[in-house]
Amino acid sequence: MEVWGISGTVNDDDDMLLGDSDSRTTPSKGFWFRYSKLLAKYPLPVFIVLIAVTGACGATAFFAYDRPAFDDPTRGFEARGVEIINRMITGRHLPTDYRLSFNPSFPSFLGDIKDLLPHVPSDYEQSESSVSGYDSYPQGTQDTDTGVTLGRSEPLRTTRQPDIMPYRKFCLFDETYVNINRMVFIPVKGNTLFTVQGMQSMCTLQKKMLRTFATSEDRWYLNTTYNEDYNCENTWSILNAVTLINNKTSCDEITEDDILNFAHLLQDCVSFYEQGLLTCDKTKSDCSQVEVPDKCLSNDLVGNVFHYLTPKSFVNEVKDNTFKLKSTMLFLYLHWSQKWDFYMDVFEKNTVTDGVTEVAAMQFFVKFDLFRVYLESDALFVGLGTALAILIIIWYTGSLFVTVMTILNMGMSLIVSYFVYKVIFQLPFFPFVNILAIILLIGIGADDTFVFMDIWKKAKAELHGKDRTVVLQETIRHAAVTMFVTSFTTGAALYANMISSIIAIKCFAVFAGTAIMANFAFTITWLPVVVVMDDWCNEHWFGWWKMCLKQIKSSWRPLSKVSDKFATKYVPLFVFKLRYLWIVLFALLGAGGAYLIFVSPGLELPTQTDFPVFNSDHPMEQYDQVYKKEYDFEQDKVDMLPYIVAFGAIPVDDRGTWDPNQKSTKNVTLDKTFDISDPKSQQWLLDFCSEVRKQPFVNKNHDVFCFIEVVKYHMERPCSENLYSIVPDMCCNQSAFPYPKSQFKICAPIVCAEFMGCAGTSGDPFNIPYGPLYSGENNTIAAFSILATSTYKDGPDYNDMHEFWTTADTWTSSQVQKAPPGMKSGWFITFGWYQVQFYALQSGLATGAAESMGISLAIAAVVLFLTTRNFLISLYAIISVSGTVFVTIGSLVLLGWQLNITECVILSIAVGLSVDFTIHYGVAYRIAPVTDRKGRSEFALKTLGSAIMVAALSTFSAGAMMMPAQVLSYSQLGIFMMLVMSTSWVYANLFFLPLCRTMGPSRNIAQIPMPKCNSCTRGTDTVVASIDNDYVHGNNCPGDAIYTPDSENLLENVEMDTPGTLQFNSLVVAF
Repeated sequence: MEVWGISGTVNDDDDMLLGDSDSRTTPSKGFWFRYSKLLAKYPLPVFIVLIAVTGACGATAFFAYDRPAFDDPTRGFEARGVEIINRMITGRHLPTDYRLSFNPSFPSFLGDIKDLLPHVPSDYEQSESSVSGYDSYPQGTQDTDTGVTLGRSEPLRTTRQPDIMPYRKFCLFDETYVNINRMVFIPVKGNTLFTVQGMQSMCTLQKKMLRTFATSEDRWYLNTTYNEDYNCENTWSILNAVTLINNKTSCDEITEDDILNFAHLLQDCVSFYEQGLLTCDKTKSDCSQVEVPDKCLSNDLVGNVFHYLTPKSFVNEVKDNTFKLKSTMLFLYLHWSQKWDFYMDVFEKNTVTDGVTEVAAMQFFVKFDLFRVYLESDALFVGLGTALAILIIIWYTGSLFVTVMTILNMGMSLIVSYFVYKVIFQLPFFPFVNILAIILLIGIGADDTFVFMDIWKKAKAELHGKDRTVVLQETIRHAAVTMFVTSFTTGAALYANMISSIIAIKCFAVFAGTAIMANFAFTITWLPVVVVMDDWCNEHWFGWWKMCLKQIKSSWRPLSKVSDKFATKYVPLFVFKLRYLWIVLFALLGAGGAYLIFVSPGLELPTQTDFPVFNSDHPMEQYDQVYKKEYDFEQDKVDMLPYIVAFGAIPVDDRGTWDPNQKSTKNVTLDKTFDISDPKSQQWLLDFCSEVRKQPFVNKNHDVFCFIEVVKYHMERPCSENLYSIVPDMCCNQSAFPYPKSQFKICAPIVCAEFMGCAGTSGDPFNIPYGPLYSGENNTIAAFSILATSTYKDGPDYNDMHEFWTTADTWTSSQVQKAPPGMKSGWFITFGWYQVQFYALQSGLATGAAESMGISLAIAAVVLFLTTRNFLISLYAIISVSGTVFVTIGSLVLLGWQLNITECVILSIAVGLSVDFTIHYGVAYRIAPVTDRKGRSEFALKTLGSAIMVAALSTFSAGAMMMPAQVLSYSQLGIFMMLVMSTSWVYANLFFLPLCRTMGPSRNIAQIPMPKCNSCTRGTDTVVASIDNDYVHGNNCPGDAIYTPDSENLLENVEMDTPGTLQFNSLVVAF
């Protein structure tokens, strides 16, 4: 019966259908038979249904929900749901929670105390006063009990200097109007820019860049004088400094004498710059009392040369009279609307150089705009990689239709995965790294196609003349196990990354893992239908295509014979004859890779807060990753980290862990058990503040602001000094400490309001709170914080930040555990310009990568054991996979990879891609129709060697085609794909198989027996005799040996041509 003009004849008579009345070889009428019969009889309806379902999923996801937007590729590169972030968010919201206030609302029985006081500052005024250095006590006053100086001699934090210091020829405009763009010149020839040739070269290039800028309207902004009222230059570099010092009108006029004169000026003034006297506030006593030559202070020129225009190393070069100026900065004023056009006109397709100097780096503030352009243009390389993979698939499968449908299969997997991601899981954020799943699917999809087609061809050859249902049944039943194992292992390895605290990695884990499982689902539904349709079409319509392809292949026959002989004769000799060498060599390589990862040098964590999006040689990345740290003005914001201990608030982040765009409600969760007014709490807090000052991580040059010390000091003052106090007897001249709870509740707000300085914020961008916060409901102290300065500098260095955090947090937690019940809610936090988020991100990368790798290896081990049910094979396989992972990642360490977001995502799939080839060989070894390790090893290699090599080659080639991409994620993924495929293939062939050949199990050694799967049989068990009496054919148990329906005896499957050489004629599939 022919259905839809596609299916072959299907006879309902069992004997005719199976073609053999022997019960030992009759295929099962269980699930696989019924499923195969459905696909073989109705391929076109199934094909249409799958297309319709996928289309419906895609339409729902893309039109009913927001589509992905990659305007900021770094969005989602942050940690959520970890304690450090919970504390940071709570600390930031303490001064902004509308329910809390720095100023108490006084009880009505005290009257309106605000009217009686001369002035009670608002929150804003208190914040402003704190910037200039608040003093809660008279400066130099000592506490009578502790002897500690209570007045601060300097502010907690220094005021940040402006980016560009203004003076006669160099002006800072509002950043909303102008962007101060930056370019870095370096010498091409010679060792220094501090020569006449170098200066004139930079002068020429500078003018050439301005002339290149396209339109006259654009050039209007680039006149010599930008603003005639202030006489401000559009460009400012060391050239301007030399011309001004020597009263020249153009940089073209610079001579050797001009450079010498400038050098002498720098030498005369360099010592003052080192002391900070050329850039400090002249109103301060430490600056006004030092005699600085006028020539060093004139227009702040010398200070700006050292601070902005030359690298930090230039100071020592000037002192040593070497002047090895390796780089110099050029600032360019551009209107915000011009920056993109200037970059595209001048730099996009040109290298700005004249052979003497060149522009090596730049900061035009268009990095992410350019990234979006490159993201589209570099997709060409992804397309080329996909095209090359398609050609390899066509060559191996011999079918253009199957190849095109395979690519469509990958696309449908992505659509279904996106539908599940958006509609089922309701995840609103789709990070840029999710698109890396496309490349992952190319490798997995091609591998599955090769496996399926290889089994289909062998089954069709062995079952020649049999119905398509039988052939399809054998193919699906045999291929489904191994494809499920590889897909499940890879998907599980990806899902393991959901434990990460980083949003982008969690989202990638869900999307990519779902895409892999969707690809498996389509492989056992879509691909069988496609293969059946292709087979029918070749018989009825497109036989000429097969003939043409056969003619083409016949022209390659000599080469094919050579390659076949190489694969069947020389490769086994190469693999097995030198097996002891390979085992030792690759075991050492694996150990070396582990040493590189876990000991030295290790996977380096990111040290820059500017995430790279282009290759390291791109000028914008050169500025962010290389030159930025070499200039002093980029480090102006570095300061000492604060040490803060907050009480009364529970650290909670209500933003969720899946969406970086989700905003916080800014409401702090208060601890209802908090009670500072209790006498035990007062005494403990006073002792705690005293202990804080003794800690090595607290800066002794800065005071510790402790609210209880402020209250105690003012309560001990004579009542005559409390000029405006309403209750002098209660709130002054009190020597007994701690105070009764009722007295503390009344006096603490009064003394703080009267003498001010009890609470506020630091006033800088971090808005660091200190002192008590009052509840608007009952006028009690709801929360408060202690503020001190640490001995650690703010910066991106992970080790320094980790040392500070662990030391301070461990000590603080140990002290809080000893606190009375009302003070148990204390916790430590800090803020900085590089911010706690970056440290949390580094911590998440450091711990998440190791944890996900360990979980992935554990899952792979479990899957391998359940599949092979053999302890030794599973052990050898996991050792091989671990060696593959260690060598791959160790190689990336040697290549200088840092464990950033993209790298972490790429490494997360290392285990998943490393297990495929080893699993194929392991299962093939397990079910080989012979019992000795020699025959099993050769069987596995000869049966699967060619398919595995082509699968590795296709993925390797796709990765190689992505190498020229400018987008870092593309090129890094290309490197990783080439490395992991080659390493995985080498370890599977030259380590796992030799290990099995040498120490592999024979017969049933280390084999775990499994009961028969009676539920999957077709009514009566049909058993095929096997050498180890363990393989059951009719039961369809996963992992059991599978034999051809026409095998009369298993021993007929093995023929001995020559001693030591096995020939397998019948279909003995390793799946």
